[in-house]
Amino acid sequence: MSDASRAGRDGAFGGMRPFGDVLPLEEARRLIDEAARVVDGAEWVAVGEAAGRVLAADVPAPFDVPGFDRSAMDGYAVRASDVAEATDAAPVWLRLAGRARPGAAFAGTVAPGTCVDTATGAPIPDGADAMVMVERTSRDADRVKFTRPAVPGDHVSPRANDVRTGAVVLRGGDVLTPARVGVAASFGLRTLLVRRRPVVALISSGDELLDAGDAEGPPPAGHIYDANRAMLAALCRASGADVLPLPLVRDTLQAWRDAFDAAAGADLIVCSGGSSVGEQDYGADILAERGEVRFHGIAVKPGKPTAFARIDRDGGAQFVLAMPGNPTSCLSNAYVLLRPLVRRLAGLPALVPVTREATLTRALSSPVDRLQFYPVRLDGDRAVPVFKGSGDVTSLSDADGYVEVPIGVARVEAGTRVLVTLY
Repeated sequence: MSDASRAGRDGAFGGMRPFGDVLPLEEARRLIDEAARVVDGAEWVAVGEAAGRVLAADVPAPFDVPGFDRSAMDGYAVRASDVAEATDAAPVWLRLAGRARPGAAFAGTVAPGTCVDTATGAPIPDGADAMVMVERTSRDADRVKFTRPAVPGDHVSPRANDVRTGAVVLRGGDVLTPARVGVAASFGLRTLLVRRRPVVALISSGDELLDAGDAEGPPPAGHIYDANRAMLAALCRASGADVLPLPLVRDTLQAWRDAFDAAAGADLIVCSGGSSVGEQDYGADILAERGEVRFHGIAVKPGKPTAFARIDRDGGAQFVLAMPGNPTSCLSNAYVLLRPLVRRLAGLPALVPVTREATLTRALSSPVDRLQFYPVRLDGDRAVPVFKGSGDVTSLSDADGYVEVPIGVARVEAGTRVLVTLY
């Protein structure tokens, strides 16, 4: 961009400029998927704080599990040869030599003609090679009667039956679920090496915007409180990112430059506002000035003025997703484009959409040249449209999901069975 052009966009003589060709949504998704990769870097975190993080490397077992032969049931540890001939007609009596419990092993050795009262999970005493279920015995003081034979290995869980030392128990790239955290804890691990979370810098722009606390009660005429950074921060954190909210950006190109400078260390910059074609929309200018614009404009409603760009920095690629400032448009596109992008950068698996069929309660109209996402509330088996306007944040807070009206369809009649994708 020439200096003269920049001066004009800073307010000397600005003006409206039309979109170029808008892309189908699937093409926009493809371009984002091709560009985005899992961010580099890893960090050690405490096992108790690792849930939801992505492992950066395989975790090998530091020891055998179990680390000893253990009983698989409550009963008596015996030398199998002692009871090999036991029957109802010819029972075998063994002397009770002691007992073994988890955490309290039998200290001696099972001698011929003796047995040990052994609980599930307790170490098999030295000298014993089988367990006999307590239900198949009877006891008289310190003598135990056996009426069934046993063979070596009966009801014994041998050492390393679950895991051998060095075997991979958690794999790099796995998301740490509660069960996987439990596996790490069972090996006595205090920390795990996990992938670094992507850093997402959030920019909200507009001279009309206020921060909470900038005014008391209702905002002055012509102003609104910024909702987008709070919404986007919640979505990004839930998608596996660390968030860097930046101060509100005013409608000058220099203010945009300052914001992008402040976001230099982020992996992704997310802008709300400034992405359209109005005189004070400087988002397209800063993207053209700083990086390579992959697309600007998607054939969707709401959210047509959405742009995606790449900025090459010394530390690697930085991506920018610029979205409309209207809260409904912004959050709708955030669900569809931003959430998958952040999860991809974080190394999290793609979300599988959760859908429900429902009956539409009133007709929907849609521009035939765009795919429309229409927010609905589920009321039992009914899909109730709740969209008010792109600037009305309650359009989505009242919604459970959305109905897609495809390109080429101008109207969906009330009573139609529709597929609702849940947020």
